[in-house]
Order: sequence, then C-alpha cells, then structure tokens
Amino acid sequence: MFDKAQLEQAIDMQQRSYRLLRWLADVVRRGLIRFDAAHTFASLSQGASSWLAEHLQNIPPDARPERKDVAIFANFFSTYLENSFDFDPAPGKRLYSPDAHCFCPLCSWLVDAPNLKAKKLGSADKKRAKHMCVGAVYSLANELGIVITDAEIETLLADDTTSVNACFLAYGFDLFSRLKGIANGPPVLALWRGFAWNRSGSPKPTFRLSATLIIDAEAQVVQSLQTWNTMKVSVDG
Repeated sequence: MFDKAQLEQAIDMQQRSYRLLRWLADVVRRGLIRFDAAHTFASLSQGASSWLAEHLQNIPPDARPERKDVAIFANFFSTYLENSFDFDPAPGKRLYSPDAHCFCPLCSWLVDAPNLKAKKLGSADKKRAKHMCVGAVYSLANELGIVITDAEIETLLADDTTSVNACFLAYGFDLFSRLKGIANGPPVLALWRGFAWNRSGSPKPTFRLSATLIIDAEAQVVQSLQTWNTMKVSVDG
C-alpha cells in the first residue's frame, strides 16, 4: 500500500522536473546556458546530477530540488525525455560538440531542449500501459492475499472507473521507479492520459496530480478486488 508522505515527495519531484524542463528549454532558446566544457558523463542522470549541483542556486525555486535530494531528483528528471518527449525532427536532433570535444548525454540533450514535443503514442505503447495496470493490480492483490489471474484482472479493468483507478495505481508505482532513474518509456505517458485527459482526447484543464488522488484510487481498487474475491469464494463455495 502507498505511503502518503513518500508519494507526496515523488509527486513533488515530478512537478519540479517538469518545471525545470520547461525552464531549460526557455533559457537554452535564449542562449543563457553555455556549452563550453568537455564532460565524460556516461548517462543523462549522471550528467544532470553534476549540472544540478553546480547550478542549483540559478534554478527557479519552484523547479529547484533541495541540495540533499539532487541525486534522486536527477534520476527522476532524466526519465522525462524517454517517457514523454521527442525532439522535433524539423531542426534535427544533433549531438552537441563545442570545439568537437563533448558528446556527453547532458550536452546532447540540453542543446536540443527547445525542440521538445510530446511523444506520439502507438498501439504497442497503449498495450504495454495496460500490462502495467494489470501488473499493478496483481501486486496489490498479492499484498492483500487475494489469488487472481491476469485474465481475471483484465475483466475487472473492463469497467471504466476501475480502469482509471488502475492507471493511477500503475502511475504511482512508476513514480518510485523513476526516483531510481528507471524510465518505462511512452507507456507511462499513456497511463497519465488515462486519468489526466478526458474522453475527447485532450487534457483536463484543471487536473493536478496529488497523493490523495492516487491513494483514493488504490482504495477503490482494493474494494473492487475484495468484492471480486468475495463473489469468487461464494461461487466456488
């Protein structure tokens, strides 16, 4: 079961990461960030951690992590690119190389930050998002001591309300993976759209993710599982 304080921390990092991403896109566009040093970062997360530690006080307060949280925040921030954004092919994605000597993931990403656009989801992404929902419900059922198959979970998810709640649940699980720098890619964007977008295919204007929303969804999934289990026991009698 989710711990509210831990969820609130993860969601805070998610929201700060998004604000940092938009801020970076703006300052790179205006030429306020320089790329004049060679780096040897092996990963975007490693590069982001070093860059954040160096430039922390220059970052807007609403996008800035606590110094003690820089490493874990860098992990989360590094997942945004793979999960939600692509580079606009019009200007072209390019590795950055000041004086032909820096091809590190951080510089390569930052130089194209202004060209980010939301990923387009394919059927495979939506299918994997559904599998993530099934897996999240299965994990919760296991914690409750309820024996249920994937096929039986898929039957439960045929209900629209339960399906939305499962998206919240799976997204909650994924938040903690992202704190470790694990990016599950575009299916996570599909999960987000499962509860943050309306049926017409556009974002809900006033939606704001909170720990309460995820915990309430978890409680409703628990109720659905318990109701299903009671009926199953009664039938198997």
